[in-house]
Amino acid sequence: MSNRKVNNLLVVDLETTGANPIRHDVVAVGMVPFTAPERAALWYVQPPHPHWSAYARTNFEKYRRTWLKEALPPVKACAAIEHWIGEQFNGSAVTPLGHNIGFDVGFLRKLAFLAGKDEIDLISHRALDTHTMLWLLHMRGDLPESALTSDGAFSHFGIQIDERRRHTALGDALATRQLAIHLLQAMELKGYSLTDQSCDIPQARHA
Repeated sequence: MSNRKVNNLLVVDLETTGANPIRHDVVAVGMVPFTAPERAALWYVQPPHPHWSAYARTNFEKYRRTWLKEALPPVKACAAIEHWIGEQFNGSAVTPLGHNIGFDVGFLRKLAFLAGKDEIDLISHRALDTHTMLWLLHMRGDLPESALTSDGAFSHFGIQIDERRRHTALGDALATRQLAIHLLQAMELKGYSLTDQSCDIPQARHA
């Protein structure tokens, strides 16, 4: 993996009102530059007519008070996200990275649609999925089946996340970044060719 590609990885995690992007909406967006976690950002979103699943509504209580104060309508949320990405990555497109990233990409497109756009600017249609990476290692016999879920993977690699921050957009994005670092390191140890000499994968630290 070239230095540019590592530098342009953006860890993404969302909280939504349910699991179906046709019926449900984004309510929180957490983003973490892969090589600069100290610049992580979080936005809350107020969809026009939210429809909630039972689980999502229960989990929403973790951040409801802050959401009520800070949530932006989709147009302003998209503009804020695009401005932040442009600043953090000097106007370059980013590759989203996440656990089951297809879920997040689908909901980001829904958010863009609500803002009158086809997509959020500067976010590539290509993505990197930690769940796929887990499966690759598992199929090679390098990872137990118990580590294929996010909770199982966090436990396997010793990634600690406060229960109050679990299943929140920023808390999970930071933990997923740690997971991705562990997975990239594990894949290099197993003989995958991932980096050139100009690129060092960040060292894993507990979330």
